[in-house]
Amino acid sequence: MALRVLVTSLLLNPIIGATADINDWVNVDYVLSQSNGKTNGATANAQNAIASKAASTAKNGPWIIATKGINPPSGDPRDYLSWAPYHWPDCNWCSKGSTHFVSPNSTDPDSDDGSDTDDPERSDDSISDTATAASDIEDLRAETVNANFLVHDAGSLQSRTNIFGSHHRMKRVRRSSPHGSSSYVPHSNHARRQASVPDSTTTAVPIPPILPTTMPESPTTVPLPGSTTSTSNHVVGTQAPAQAPAETQQKKTSCTPSPTKSLAPSATWTTCPYVVRDGKVNPDTDELVGPDAAQDMSQSAVFNAIAYALQKNRAYSQNVASAIDTFFLSSSTGMHPNVNFGQLVRGLGKTHQVGTFTGILDLRGMVKVVNAIQLLRSTKSPDWTSTREQSMMTWTQNYVSWLQNSDLGKEVSTKANNHLTFYVNQLASTKMLTGDTKGAATVLQNYFNNQFLDQISQSGEQPFEAVRTRPFHYRCFNLEAMITNAKLGDQLGLNFWTAKSKYGATIQTALDYAMSVNPKGEDVSDIFPHVATVAAAYGDPKGKYASFLQKYISSYQSQPFWFYDQSAALPNSPAGKTRKRSDAAPVSKLESPTAASQASSAGPTTFVDPVEPVATQNSTIPFECPAVFKDAPAVELEDGLYVTCDQLKPFFEAASIDTKNSV
Repeated sequence: MALRVLVTSLLLNPIIGATADINDWVNVDYVLSQSNGKTNGATANAQNAIASKAASTAKNGPWIIATKGINPPSGDPRDYLSWAPYHWPDCNWCSKGSTHFVSPNSTDPDSDDGSDTDDPERSDDSISDTATAASDIEDLRAETVNANFLVHDAGSLQSRTNIFGSHHRMKRVRRSSPHGSSSYVPHSNHARRQASVPDSTTTAVPIPPILPTTMPESPTTVPLPGSTTSTSNHVVGTQAPAQAPAETQQKKTSCTPSPTKSLAPSATWTTCPYVVRDGKVNPDTDELVGPDAAQDMSQSAVFNAIAYALQKNRAYSQNVASAIDTFFLSSSTGMHPNVNFGQLVRGLGKTHQVGTFTGILDLRGMVKVVNAIQLLRSTKSPDWTSTREQSMMTWTQNYVSWLQNSDLGKEVSTKANNHLTFYVNQLASTKMLTGDTKGAATVLQNYFNNQFLDQISQSGEQPFEAVRTRPFHYRCFNLEAMITNAKLGDQLGLNFWTAKSKYGATIQTALDYAMSVNPKGEDVSDIFPHVATVAAAYGDPKGKYASFLQKYISSYQSQPFWFYDQSAALPNSPAGKTRKRSDAAPVSKLESPTAASQASSAGPTTFVDPVEPVATQNSTIPFECPAVFKDAPAVELEDGLYVTCDQLKPFFEAASIDTKNSV
């Protein structure tokens, strides 16, 4: 039994700043109850942070999805476009030693190692080959020694091999339908609105400062080692699914005919095949502004809508209207209601002209857009006009239809991991916006009665996420989506907080497990908002959650999530039902008298490696393969990345972590 201590993670990722904004939902009735001087004093700093972020983010907008000079295969700049981030051109020119490109290095994946990323929408990595990861660890050490970071040794990687064996690896296969694109012109990913927008569109309105709040800097994140490219040719013990057959490894017997003249780097998009380098981001994917625009717009919209609801300053609601007009409704810049070209894999031929199911994840911020609009509706903002209402209703109805009826939408609806969970976020919330609350409730109920049953083991582990190369991040990422689904249900009067997987685990069980494992150099701040939510939803009688937050992010009461995550905001949760919405005690008042003081003086928290069981599993519920394996020997987690039931089984059967020393 190998033990790890959180101090390792904290050395790699010092908690010195605010957490990243996540997908979330804040109860509309709760926000209204906190306006007009009725606010809970314990959330005052969090409210100030929201107002400050509302003003600052609006200055960066409004946002558009189009990148100048780069169009999707349709040729329409209003069609959303993003590229699969870990795919690199593999030209294999017949002629050697000639310069075929204006910038030759731009086509060579080995000329730039790329970079690992914590952006979930760019998370396309597979479980690592542990032997390769162990051999690569020295390179990481060389990079981190000068920064005085502590890196776990290769022995910890070898321990995984001892448990699962080197054959327990997911397989990535090349897609059979990559994509093309148009001419290339470099463009910053911070580029903003270039085209004209309707007269109703307004620019960000200056907002006078309110109570001053000092916001800490963002935390430092160090890449997690082990993101290596798998070289196996099939899923262990099985053939890959028929819809994406594994390709037999072959020696290159042919080459790409050499061009007769120099080509621009963009020529590789349709001239060369693309191959996967797991965990290595192709830097040219950042040239597309769409992914960042979608996230930035949705976050700014919800910040400004909340700020307007709390303060009734029209500058905030005008910012929301401007963002929505430009991103969705403008006849020149508005996005068409589909993600047909999301996370597109470039390559040869006309078959490479559509996106992948993973691209739908890029629009996960739709839940925040819906939240913002619902707040403007409920506050009767004069800026949410009947024209905007009707236009956005039409857009959303078309998007709902696309989510349910397109090939990509149907495909993601069959998945079992975070892609499905976030898809439910989008489908349920957009149905709510169109007034189809019954349909939204049905979507949520179907999720909690089906895929959710196989997402959490008895211990609280999330096997479909734990099998990835960055398991801590993916546990938190899927928790983010599960919690949002529960919050959407709560808004509809439903209680999914007590929903249990087939192994008797709840969302709280999953959070407790994630809190108890070693992040191993991943960004521990991913978990902070979820700790606050679980405390608000289930209560914190022993102060466990408050102690964790106080110890590792002492500024948690100044974070926006602290305003969202109060028991009063979750009236249908176990804790929310025990008190009235208007006077619910904040989590900080639920802690034991000594919890906070102990947190500041306690020694390093001991964490158990999640892949090394601490005891024999005494499960009363025998393991069975998740339902998604009923019709296929392997299932797809990402485009071309498959996992088998046998690979997941150890994660389902691992014993529960002994949490008595976890916080």
